[in-house]
Amino acid sequence: MARWNYFNRGTKYSEWHRRHENIGMIDIDSVECCINKGCWQPLAVIETVYDVGKYYKTTTIVETIAKALNIPCFLVFYKEGVGVGRMEFKVQRLLPFKSDLEVVLEGDYVGVLRSLHEEHEKVCKYAKK
Repeated sequence: MARWNYFNRGTKYSEWHRRHENIGMIDIDSVECCINKGCWQPLAVIETVYDVGKYYKTTTIVETIAKALNIPCFLVFYKEGVGVGRMEFKVQRLLPFKSDLEVVLEGDYVGVLRSLHEEHEKVCKYAKK
């Protein structure tokens, strides 16, 4: 979380946190997780950014967390697409290897997320087999 809020007010907690010196915090935008009841295993850490045409975001903390959990990490720029409820994505894999930022169709991005679930299903003790 940025030390100062430059655009608008944050949550009550983030505003409270900013008032205190010598402590730091970052919000985690998204943790893709197993949906099997009783599991909830983290599958990927995802840093999201609303796409305004500037394609840089510091990802040190989310990468550190993903490394510690031994799971993939992604940087995802998003904006509304054409059609109700549609989204447009630019995605960069940060871990376990770094890829280039690339335009990813909505269905393909859903496929990436589903593949994380499919791999985990193979080892999930809560999966219905």
